[in-house]
Amino acid sequence: MFIPSDSLGGLSPERKAAVAMRGLFTFVAARVVLAQLQGPAGPTPTGHTSYNQQQYLDLVESLDTPMKGEGGDEWLSALMRKNHALALRLMEVREAYLEEFEWAKVAEMASRETRESNTRLMRASAMASLNATAAEPQGSGASRSMDDA
Repeated sequence: MFIPSDSLGGLSPERKAAVAMRGLFTFVAARVVLAQLQGPAGPTPTGHTSYNQQQYLDLVESLDTPMKGEGGDEWLSALMRKNHALALRLMEVREAYLEEFEWAKVAEMASRETRESNTRLMRASAMASLNATAAEPQGSGASRSMDDA
């Protein structure tokens, strides 16, 4: 299928999806590391953890900033300038998650949900058209000639 080159800022749909997926993996890595830093008991009553409190605070603060750049790379680069060890940890988790991510499941879900969505939208359109036709008074509509106008 031909996709106009200007459709996605000069990127192929696959490249655009890959960038979006990398952003998702960056976010997932941040949430995984945040949970690890909180530990099994979660935050203490003061809102802080007892395990590596500085990394926890740096990550919480960074998560308040929207992830920018391709795949969250700009966000991760800013975190690296602030806390190098934490950013390296996120990159390790992001890469490890690649092995656990269920690629086939995503492809199946996207295909199935797109088909279901198309069917639902076509049914709604057909019902709206049928209801509009049924609501037209007798003798009106497209069958009127120019002389009747």
